[in-house]
Amino acid sequence: MLSYGLRQSLEQCNSLPSLPTAVLRVIELAKDPESSIQQIVATLGTDPALSVRVLSLANTVYFTRTAPVEELHQAVSRIGVERTLSMALGCSLISATDNRRLPGMDLERYWQRSLICALSAKSLAETLGLESEGGALYTASLLQDIGMLALYALDAERYRPLLENAMDHGALIDAERECYALDHAEVGAWLAARWNLPQRTVEWIAHSHAALTSATSREAQARNCLIASGRLADAWLEGEAALSVAIASLESYFGLDTPDMISKIMSLQEQLPSVAALYEVSVPQPLDANQLMFEAKLLLAEKNARLQQDLWRQQQEIEALRRQQEALNHQARVDPLTNLYNRRYMEQRLDSLFQQARAHRESLSLVFIDLDRFKDINDEFGHTIGDEVLKGFATILADMLKGDNLAGRYGGEEFIVVLPEADSEMACQRVSDIRRQLEGKVLAHARGVPIRVTASYGIASMEGGEQFTDVDELIETADQCMYRSKRLGSSRVIAVNSPTSEVGA
Repeated sequence: MLSYGLRQSLEQCNSLPSLPTAVLRVIELAKDPESSIQQIVATLGTDPALSVRVLSLANTVYFTRTAPVEELHQAVSRIGVERTLSMALGCSLISATDNRRLPGMDLERYWQRSLICALSAKSLAETLGLESEGGALYTASLLQDIGMLALYALDAERYRPLLENAMDHGALIDAERECYALDHAEVGAWLAARWNLPQRTVEWIAHSHAALTSATSREAQARNCLIASGRLADAWLEGEAALSVAIASLESYFGLDTPDMISKIMSLQEQLPSVAALYEVSVPQPLDANQLMFEAKLLLAEKNARLQQDLWRQQQEIEALRRQQEALNHQARVDPLTNLYNRRYMEQRLDSLFQQARAHRESLSLVFIDLDRFKDINDEFGHTIGDEVLKGFATILADMLKGDNLAGRYGGEEFIVVLPEADSEMACQRVSDIRRQLEGKVLAHARGVPIRVTASYGIASMEGGEQFTDVDELIETADQCMYRSKRLGSSRVIAVNSPTSEVGA
């Protein structure tokens, strides 16, 4: 329950998600049993952009059994008041939020999750014979995480770290409860009530992250649809393995076996692009959906022998998608100029190796390398020659570092090398080999002049899994060693095996 202080802070916050007057009026009319479709149409007509989207929704795959509609009144009649309200709410909120207002929050993923939740809840409701609840569940599911936007707007300094550090949605809920003594579902319910949404919608949002129940009442089943939609959406965005686990955990609540659940998910995957386009939200990576399609066909093959004819083709498609994904993963990890690992990937791997070394009391060395007077080469010979020098040095690193050793470009002319299980002495020997190889190598030619370079090296070694409190301290120490060696002159090495010790080479 919202405390008095938090409620006051929310009420005084000027940057909370808000709705335009036309949408608030639609909410009011939707709740009024005496209102007419003509009144809703007249209200929507004051917002041309929203009117166009409602017309587009009425002509999507959901409602194309009949002729296309061209008038707003026909569109609202076809899709229903509840779906009209959902469209108005979603489009207005998406338009009102952007990355400039919420830096650090992945709004694209946020809205992808919201749309998957909405579609999943409606589909599950239809499975349970709750078609009459489908529209309201769509709305509540679409808004179930709106409290995240409110908490971010209210308290970005504290809330942003919660978002960045949470491993999954459940972990975020736990972190919110620890920090605020409530979660974003409760804040979202307060916001929904403030917008005058129906009380049932408010209550559904408030309980959207609760545990599933085995109760059989229509209300309990409807709430299960909402809760399950969030689990499916999280798993969908996480990947095939997570989605398989989620499907298995939901079977008993909805009377569906795994093939039926996968079939529903594949159907939603087909519907998602047209719906996402209406909200101007990108579609999540479809590779996992294709993999699920393959698994569904494998499972159904036991019941339908004809599936065997399509199996080889499906396998080839999945293999092509796998290779495509591998290529994309490679691009995400590798610096395009040098073909070494990029900074982001190196920092991720270093953090993992640091934790492993700490846990097993192993040695780990980090080397920072900066090419000496590289700016002079760029200034005298141009950036093309400079790029050749960078690629030449990268080739040296790649040739000399094998096995578990990692090399990457950190930025500009700066490189890093990670040496697992290497103490300070071993790291210094490896750097000595690199330095000797570099100094005897012509990396480029310009105007008939062979271009050779030297480099400055900084080594920080953790021996026995100790000395450094965290990976940031290890990085900072190696970086500072490199800068100290550069100040001493060309081709110098400074190595330390603790934040306070120093050995020059």
